Amino acid sequence: MSLPPIPPRPLCIRPMTADDLDGVLLLEEQSFPTPWSRALYEYELSDNRLSRYRVVVPAGEDTSSAVLAQAGWMLFGDEAHVLTIAVRPEFRGQGIGRWLLLHLLSEARAEGCVNVVLEVRPSNEAALHLYEKLGFVLIGRRKRYYPDKEDALVLLLEGIDDDRLWGPLAGALERLTARLAQEKL
Repeated sequence: MSLPPIPPRPLCIRPMTADDLDGVLLLEEQSFPTPWSRALYEYELSDNRLSRYRVVVPAGEDTSSAVLAQAGWMLFGDEAHVLTIAVRPEFRGQGIGRWLLLHLLSEARAEGCVNVVLEVRPSNEAALHLYEKLGFVLIGRRKRYYPDKEDALVLLLEGIDDDRLWGPLAGALERLTARLAQEKL
């Protein structure tokens, strides 16, 4: 099954709801060799008070079936752990993933996080490039981490509470928000 086409209009980032799950699950299938299940997302949305999930959708009207991107993170004291991030294939390379990740970093910073950690497949070169551009550094490797036995690289962005680090990231978030929340894709 494919995702519905998106009419041209500005985009917004908002909290994920159960109504978004059909679109999120289709996006999962397009993006990951081992997609998450509906039950896992339902648990995360309803029972996990430490998790935060967001979607990028066209602004206005009913947008629950028009998920262009999704991401989630979990709060662990003063550390945020990015759990998932994906953009529909036809919208990749337009800054949407970067915008969404910067939004998550901003939320994590607002909740008192100092550091952000995530795992990424070594084979996911586009994601690695994005994370590197934002200042994430390699701190480890988890052997055979994914269900298909591929390793995971562990990346860290340290000190998002420091204005010297956060200033350029906040500026990038502001520019992307101005463009994507106004521009019609």
